[in-house]
Amino acid sequence: MKIVRAIWLVFCLLGVCCLAPDRAHAQAASPALGIVVKSSAAHIGNAAAADGATVYSGDYLSTEDKGAIQIRVSSLSLELQNNSAAHIYRTPYGAIVELDRGTAFYTTPGGHENLVIVASDVRATPVLSLPDFGRVSIDDPCKVTVTSLRGQVDVQVGSESRLLEQGKAYRVAAENAISYRDYLSPDESDYHNHHEHKPCAVMQTIKGHAPIAPGQNRFLYVAVGTVVLIGGLTIPEAFESPSRP
Repeated sequence: MKIVRAIWLVFCLLGVCCLAPDRAHAQAASPALGIVVKSSAAHIGNAAAADGATVYSGDYLSTEDKGAIQIRVSSLSLELQNNSAAHIYRTPYGAIVELDRGTAFYTTPGGHENLVIVASDVRATPVLSLPDFGRVSIDDPCKVTVTSLRGQVDVQVGSESRLLEQGKAYRVAAENAISYRDYLSPDESDYHNHHEHKPCAVMQTIKGHAPIAPGQNRFLYVAVGTVVLIGGLTIPEAFESPSRP
């Protein structure tokens, strides 16, 4: 009986030792990333997002009609407007946001931290050396608008890229609309294995619109006056000190 008990204890100890690394790995897989500064009619996953709540790498952020959520990641800031949704991930340079729908405002301090936003297959990367305040919106799965209200941002779609200067906006014709099977940081090497690409040329043809022909410019300058007015309530919050809770 004592032998049986001893063997049982050995197996229990082995089980604990095996589970401990798994638990540590699970915690490390979703490290704390930032905090909610302000929230209204917004969610983190399926739960309501409260002011001061912790945001973890990989979290799904969403807002309802007339909702909004602003989060702080160190000296970076992200605000989702109404009817918007995104996943956010930690990166060595700061954070990367995968915008699923709607509109995101962002601020970066310039220097060593940056916040990249990916929408459909369009990637907006603020110029690291300059403080930047900008906006990315998915107008439809094949059209993304990127606006730089301060600083500069590199906008890339497929093999094409343009530098967007302060006070200007691009409406970008995406190559592909994205249909997600699973979610993963856009910086991961196997990111494209977790979703399907739907060629925008085919989608535009079905809708009766002429698709972008090979070699045609995918970047169209648009006026930013309306964007500035929409962002008027956001700008004061965006440039508050990062030390403010």
